[in-house]
Amino acid sequence: MAPFQIDLVHLARLRLRDFRNYARLDVTFPPGFHLFLGRNAQGKTNLLEAVHILATGKSLRAGSERELVHWLAMREPAPSARLEASVVKQGGETHVEMLLRCETVENDEGVPTLSLTKTIKVNGLPRRVVDFIGEVNVVLFTPDDVNLVQGAPAGRRRYLDVLLAQVDHRYLRSLQRYQRVLLQRNHLLRQVRDGKQRADLLEFWDRELVASGGLLLARRASAVARLGELAGLLFRDLAGGHSWLSVAYRCSVDDEEANGLAAPHDEESYQRRFAKRLQRVRSREVAQGVSLVGPHRDDLTLLVDDVDVGTYGSRGQQRLVALALKMAELEFLREETGEPPILLLDDVLSELDAARRSFVLSALGASQTMITTTDLAPFEPSFRERARIYRVQAGRVLVAP
Repeated sequence: MAPFQIDLVHLARLRLRDFRNYARLDVTFPPGFHLFLGRNAQGKTNLLEAVHILATGKSLRAGSERELVHWLAMREPAPSARLEASVVKQGGETHVEMLLRCETVENDEGVPTLSLTKTIKVNGLPRRVVDFIGEVNVVLFTPDDVNLVQGAPAGRRRYLDVLLAQVDHRYLRSLQRYQRVLLQRNHLLRQVRDGKQRADLLEFWDRELVASGGLLLARRASAVARLGELAGLLFRDLAGGHSWLSVAYRCSVDDEEANGLAAPHDEESYQRRFAKRLQRVRSREVAQGVSLVGPHRDDLTLLVDDVDVGTYGSRGQQRLVALALKMAELEFLREETGEPPILLLDDVLSELDAARRSFVLSALGASQTMITTTDLAPFEPSFRERARIYRVQAGRVLVAP
């Protein structure tokens, strides 16, 4: 794996047009730390969101991607938003561009409605989303990430999918295939339940589900094993050396009492176990009309000192676990790509005490880091001297004097 260099990989320029509350923005960034200061609802989070979208192709905040287009632009005949970034990497500079265009189409009832199309280019050449993800690698940490610990399993699965999609295009393609097959299989299960189709037709979709699902399971299990090692060490330091965090992949393909912890984690082994498990639960799946096992049903087990922290941990403890997972994600991406990802911290350091804040900042190492805050007081003078500070106000970003 190629070594990464401390000051090489960084977002060098960000340009926005009609994105969220930014009518026009063009800002350049050197490597290092960047502090974005401003009151709430001025556009600080929108700035980090734009960088995250240019890395992952999706917004984690928008209920509908039409929300990403500036409200004034929505009055135009052809509303659109444009996001552009230039990223300096070991192989040279990469330019990423995304155009979000709203178009009026008729729905199934013939009623006009707005539909958003997404066009992506890398260095001027069109790309599909599946081939674009991974050009820019980021780690985003927001206050809502405490839901990684206390929230529903879907959030933890999404955490793994976003992480692995950035480093493994085969994983992303298998995930997309799995989701399409799952929809078809669930539809057929309901038809079999209602007596409209034969049960033996499920065999084809079982094979398709197993073929794509085996890779997802193997890759997730391997990633979680490494994330658990990294997060355990980080949590011990964050907790002052008094507690230990363990992270495991809870796989629905394996028997509940085993959780797959002692079973082989290679792709073929997972495919065999997945196929056998589908046979065992076939009657229950038909009765309920839904697929009951597979990557879409899996979860993470998060234990602090052998106690489920999602259920029994304090809010402060859950926040530290989420922080440890995010910092482990940062190191995982470094190891997988040989380059430090861009770190986006959305007003999270202010929730930490001085000692933990200092530990986090010192552990960031080579990553270019963008931090939003409403107050500079939590940051030590020595850190503020190293960071470039910007003032964000009503969709404008200015370098502070």
